[in-house]
Amino acid sequence: MGENSPIHVKKGHFPHLTGIDLLGNERQIPQSFKGKLNIVAVAFQREQQEMVNTWIPIADKIIEERKDVRFYEVPLIYELGGLYRGWINNGMRMGIPDPVARERTITVYTKRDTFLKKMNMKTSTIYVLITDESGKILWRTSGEATADNVKKLKAALSK
Repeated sequence: MGENSPIHVKKGHFPHLTGIDLLGNERQIPQSFKGKLNIVAVAFQREQQEMVNTWIPIADKIIEERKDVRFYEVPLIYELGGLYRGWINNGMRMGIPDPVARERTITVYTKRDTFLKKMNMKTSTIYVLITDESGKILWRTSGEATADNVKKLKAALSK
């Protein structure tokens, strides 16, 4: 499950990937994104969770106000064997007790270099995207939820 996901990208869309949520369910991305609009935080390193965490209260507040918006965390990890994937998933699961957060965290094991190249991203920061229900990327930024980034996110959601 969620293993060695190949990367299929339609231009301007989030790549089609297979991941596993922290409840243990295999999830197809972006098909599993349930919102009309989806805020997607993509991270590459464990230390980046602090940056992702700056977006969570913002996203939660938006979701309270807008039922058509969902939030997802997508840790993107290099391809690993089953034993290592299980170890990583269990470690993340233990750190996230909330079932809602577990369901919206979808870990993907893939060829990261290919993903980075196709998405024009670097592993030194996180990326936050807005996608529509088809996975089309409508907006994108990087880094933590600064006042300016939040303002731009809200403006993009209101278009």
